[in-house]
Amino acid sequence: MEIWRLIEDIPRSGSFNMAADQVLLENYSKNDDPVFRIYEWAEATLSLGRNEKIDHRIDLDACENLGIPIVRRITGGKAVLHGFDLTYSLVGGVLDKQFNRGVLDNYRFLAKGFYAFFEELGLKPELWEHSPQNKKINTHVCFSVISAYEILVEGKKIIGSAQRVKNIRSSSSSSRVFLQHGTIPLKDSVPLIVEIFPYVSEEKLRQEMHSLESVGIYPAHSRQDLFRLLLHTLQKTFKMKWEKRGWSEDELSLIAERECAFQEIKMKHA
Repeated sequence: MEIWRLIEDIPRSGSFNMAADQVLLENYSKNDDPVFRIYEWAEATLSLGRNEKIDHRIDLDACENLGIPIVRRITGGKAVLHGFDLTYSLVGGVLDKQFNRGVLDNYRFLAKGFYAFFEELGLKPELWEHSPQNKKINTHVCFSVISAYEILVEGKKIIGSAQRVKNIRSSSSSSRVFLQHGTIPLKDSVPLIVEIFPYVSEEKLRQEMHSLESVGIYPAHSRQDLFRLLLHTLQKTFKMKWEKRGWSEDELSLIAERECAFQEIKMKHA
């Protein structure tokens, strides 16, 4: 049976969360177990995709007035408002037998576990198998854009994902590893999203995205209950075993070093 390392983290700042995932990606070795990290945010935080431009369509003054820091992910995708969601990251080897094809194949493989999670909740999920028809969609909001192998409920996006692939070279060989970020909205954050992105129509956004609150799951099921169910469902779907291994002192030291860079990015753009 395959082993996946599990990190169940405490609520952290946006800069810590992003630096932590960068450290996991940078330090992953060819024969390591996949690492699944499930985490929370110490405060509402806006994360932007790696290549996302900051322009007039993001109300930076609103973010400052609301006390919402801005961080940049090392994965792609659009903007996500955190602090109201279940957030995870997964690091694994692209050529591992579990993840042995391309980026889209990894999305599809991992989507099986989240699809099963939504089924366990009594929902009727739909796996979206197409890429966005318009690659230049003029929106910053992640949940306004459906990407390949994301999951819909009642025709509305209920989970967002983004990946980053990195080449690792040694003296004798090279390999590729990937980081996948994912978020499942717990609470209805649409009114706050509209404050940050004033060009967005609340009515239209409600037609495009769901949260576990808007489908009647949360808070009837607590955050911790949902965490437990997600972990159980992933274990059953992928026929693997969790091994809880928190942060080592070396990892925390590396995160502290990387965190400064994310803090500078946050202050520069916020």
